[in-house]
Amino acid sequence: MHQKYDKLLKVSIAIYVITSIIGFVYNFQIKNMTGVGMGLVALITPLILPLALKILKLKATNEIHILNVVFVYFASLIGSCLGGYTVPYFDKVVHFFSGILFSVMAVMLYSWIKQEEKIKDQKDIYVLYLFINNTNLAVAALWEFYEYFMLIFFNNDCINHYTTGVHDSITDMLCAFVGGLFIIYLVYRYYTKGKQNFFIELHQNFYRLNNKHANQGQKELN
Repeated sequence: MHQKYDKLLKVSIAIYVITSIIGFVYNFQIKNMTGVGMGLVALITPLILPLALKILKLKATNEIHILNVVFVYFASLIGSCLGGYTVPYFDKVVHFFSGILFSVMAVMLYSWIKQEEKIKDQKDIYVLYLFINNTNLAVAALWEFYEYFMLIFFNNDCINHYTTGVHDSITDMLCAFVGGLFIIYLVYRYYTKGKQNFFIELHQNFYRLNNKHANQGQKELN
């Protein structure tokens, strides 16, 4: 399974690089310097998560790296560099999946803070639900702050203020909120019915990779 994800990660990176080159050539040909600039930004954005993990001295599994590359591919490269956000509802889909991804990251962070792969105290599980929701909405709000600052300081209306007012910002955050509710539901099923799923396994693999006690216990079981 590890080799499978290793190959998939390499393929994902290759597709990202090839698409970036196509984007630069295309935007230069049509003299879209904004697209060229966003293409440069799209070369940096995939590095944000690995850098944050390095600062926190944490390791990421190949599955996490793949999800990071795929999400940034659509959110930054296709969306900003190749005009994806001009497609109706494209940004809403991106915000929905951002809600899923940041909510999963919240599960990972909470478990890492508690130093428990599976939360044992029922009260802590309730706090986990709140932590997932609050972290997800905080990220969604910070993103809208960023778009607002782009409008104020650079007159770049990525927040669609002049055409929709607050509608675009609110619906973006609602989409992220719904994505977060989906993860909360999966976490609820896991803790009440023991139902495993891809996102729970993603969290478990991350925890085991970064927790010495969990790794030691796994070795003893083997």
